Amino acid sequence: MKAIIFVFLLTLFTSFNCSSTAQIPDYITIDDKEYRLHTNPLDKHLITIKWEMPENLSTSSANWRGYVASWKIDAGLMFLTDVTISIYHKDEKRRESKSIFHEIFPGRDSINAVWYSGSLVIPHGEMTNYVHMGYGSSYEYYIVIRISEGVVTDYQDFTAAEFDKYKEAKFQTFKETQDFRKQLEELTSGEYNWSEEDALFFLQNFHAEYYLSL
Repeated sequence: MKAIIFVFLLTLFTSFNCSSTAQIPDYITIDDKEYRLHTNPLDKHLITIKWEMPENLSTSSANWRGYVASWKIDAGLMFLTDVTISIYHKDEKRRESKSIFHEIFPGRDSINAVWYSGSLVIPHGEMTNYVHMGYGSSYEYYIVIRISEGVVTDYQDFTAAEFDKYKEAKFQTFKETQDFRKQLEELTSGEYNWSEEDALFFLQNFHAEYYLSL
């Protein structure tokens, strides 16, 4: 799992680098309230099933992954409830939102996300700092929900300052692992040959889904 997530994130980062547009998030409903979700739990499953974007998919710099997924937490379980894409009808010169949920999961109305283990990062409150890249913007508050094979194992509420400290502590734990050392070496040598500063920036900002689960 870690390798798949890393390769996917690395591909994205290499494609649009640090000048990337802020991304349209997935959405998650908790206790009948909808939140932005600064994690993309569907990516691993789409890679596993080798999902390919349709030729007439309408993409933008604000949604490189090509879809928006909807989720909910219910009775301690994490469910995927919908996946939509934007289709461009060239002859009619119009765009149409289309659900592909039943293409991915035929005969289901929702499905427990058993393929996903990791941390869900859920910002809420006012935006305090806009960053024109990925999910880099900052908010007043954060919810972090840890998931193990589709089951909620931990739920924490943070202020922005508390979240920054939590994230930094998790990253420091990650830096002590063999996995971190291996990935840092891969990024700073061979095919990529990044500076250590760029490699650390990538690992801290684009690999948070993994190390927040440590």
